[in-house]
Amino acid sequence: MKNSYRRCLDCYLWAAVLLIIVFFSGCAGKPASPEMTVSYNFSLSPEAEDLVRKGIEHHDRRDFDAAINYYIQALELAPDHPVIYYEMGFSYVSMGDFDTALEMADKGIDSAKRLNYAEVIPSLLDLKGITLSNLGRHNEAIETYHQVINEYGVSTTFLYYNLGVSYYRMDRREEAIEVLSKALLINPNHVGSNYLLGRICMEDGKPAQAFYALCYFLILEPNSERAAQSYNTVLHMLTGQNETIGFRDNGTFTPADVIISVAFTLDEANFRLSDEDKIRAKLHYVFSNLEEQKNSDRIKRSDGDELWWDFYAPFFYRIAGSEYFSTFCRYIGLTRDPNANDWITNGREEIEGFFEWLNEY
Repeated sequence: MKNSYRRCLDCYLWAAVLLIIVFFSGCAGKPASPEMTVSYNFSLSPEAEDLVRKGIEHHDRRDFDAAINYYIQALELAPDHPVIYYEMGFSYVSMGDFDTALEMADKGIDSAKRLNYAEVIPSLLDLKGITLSNLGRHNEAIETYHQVINEYGVSTTFLYYNLGVSYYRMDRREEAIEVLSKALLINPNHVGSNYLLGRICMEDGKPAQAFYALCYFLILEPNSERAAQSYNTVLHMLTGQNETIGFRDNGTFTPADVIISVAFTLDEANFRLSDEDKIRAKLHYVFSNLEEQKNSDRIKRSDGDELWWDFYAPFFYRIAGSEYFSTFCRYIGLTRDPNANDWITNGREEIEGFFEWLNEY
């Protein structure tokens, strides 16, 4: 039987609309933990398969103790089955019991090799990498992720994201940026990768890259504490604060950093505008000028720049020239909007139109 138990938990654009509506109704949604999609052929009795499905249902309701109890019952019917070990390990990770999760991952890998379930080994290795990273064994985690990539030829958004987390925890920022960029070239709608990439780039003195990643993150998750922090970071970059500390060399992105840092000069010409309209004017200036600079060859490209110049830059340039630019500006700033609740309720048609436009793009 063909089964795909684990859902890919990337946050798609329509989901963002639903999340923001739910948030302002008093029930905030949180981004899911990263995981690999497990899809494989395996043989389980109907009784064991039913127990596994019940375990997953309880896991998804965050009732991890009940989920694990179902998996234990399933193991009694299908002893030493790698799929069940994977599900148990994932629940233990969610509970924060990383030692037991690592034990489940290792048991699953051993049984998968013995029972010739090679297709589930990459997912079990990814699970092992997550547990090792959370146990502070980052070098081992990185080796495990590279084993999945090099030995099994698996390249997924979640795998690169997890690898990026481990690099970041070891303060290996350039390597983290590289693998997170790979994650987003596979699926640009992965919330965690956009957020972490933006955060690392900002901490590492790369404002242009941070600006793009955080603006895209805010489309996907505009309604959380880290969204508020990210929006404040974007606004900070548009106030000319870099002028006070001078510019650092950011390689081929240095001209782009300059464009962002001088956006504050528009405030003098736009002094009659509201604060919201001043922000919109600066965002429009940055999005338009970065794309135009790129197309005029004044911004030189190098290997590894594809995410920024081939995806982010044209994406935001299109938004800046669309009828939904004002909608976008208000949407990413919802955490600072005192009238957000009313707008979500009364401006639903406008917001849905914006996301229909995005989906078509």
